[in-house]
Amino acid sequence: MAIEHYLQLSLTQGLGPTLIGRLVDLCGSAQAACAARVADLQQVEGISAAGASKVYGSLRAAAGLAANEMERCGELGISAICPEDDDYPIMLRSVPAPPAVLFMQGTLEPRDLNAIAIVGSRNCSMYGREQADRFGALLAGAGFTVISGGARGVDSAAHRGALLPPEGRTIAVVGTGLDVSYPAENAEFYKAIARRGAVISEYPLGTPPNKENFPRRNRIVSGMSRGVLVIEASARSGALITARQAADDHNRPV
Repeated sequence: MAIEHYLQLSLTQGLGPTLIGRLVDLCGSAQAACAARVADLQQVEGISAAGASKVYGSLRAAAGLAANEMERCGELGISAICPEDDDYPIMLRSVPAPPAVLFMQGTLEPRDLNAIAIVGSRNCSMYGREQADRFGALLAGAGFTVISGGARGVDSAAHRGALLPPEGRTIAVVGTGLDVSYPAENAEFYKAIARRGAVISEYPLGTPPNKENFPRRNRIVSGMSRGVLVIEASARSGALITARQAADDHNRPV
C-alpha cells in the first residue's frame, strides 16, 4: 500500500513535504523512494552530501515506526491517506508542499470540494464569535463545507455554526497528533465534528501542540478551501498567515 511508504517517508528525520515530493519524483514512486540509496538521496535538491547519510539511516529505521503508527491508528479508529489515494483532497494536491500523509477521524466527501475556510483570533471579541458562528451556519446551510483550525475563539465558533444546519459539514485541521486534544476542552467537540465531517492532521500520533506546528497547518486550511474568510485577527496572527498563503501562494480569494 502506498500509504505505508508515504508514512515511512514522513517519519524520516530530515525529510519534510517538499523533500519527500522531490524524492518520490526522482525515484518514480514512494515505494522506490523508501529503498533509495545514499547516492540517490544526494541527487535531491536540498539534501547535502553529509545529510544524505543521516537521512538514509533514519529512512531505514522509519519502516518499523510506520508499521507501529499504522497499528496504533487502527486501534484508535484513525485512518491515514496519501496523495495517491482517491479521497486525498484534490485541491490540496496543487499547493506547494502538500502533506505526504493526512491522518483523519471522520470522512471526506466529494462535496467537501466546495469548502470555505473561516479563520480568526483565538482571543476574539463577542461580536467576532457571533459573526463566525453566523457565517459558519449560513455557509454550511448553503451546502459549503466549513474548514477551520479547531482553536478557541473564531475557529470553534465557525465549527459550531456549521453544525447547526441538519446537513452541515465542517472540517477541523489541527496542529497536533489526533490523539492529543488541543485545546483540551475541545475533546468532545472534535468527536462531534468527526461525526459530521472530519478532524485531520499531518502530524503523527503523540505530537504535542508545538508553536511551529500551527503556521504550517494553516496551508492545509487554505489549500483545501475555495476561499478564506477572515472574521477578526491581529496584525501578527496565524489567521493572517493563512490569508497571505491563500492569496499569494494558493491563488484563493480572501
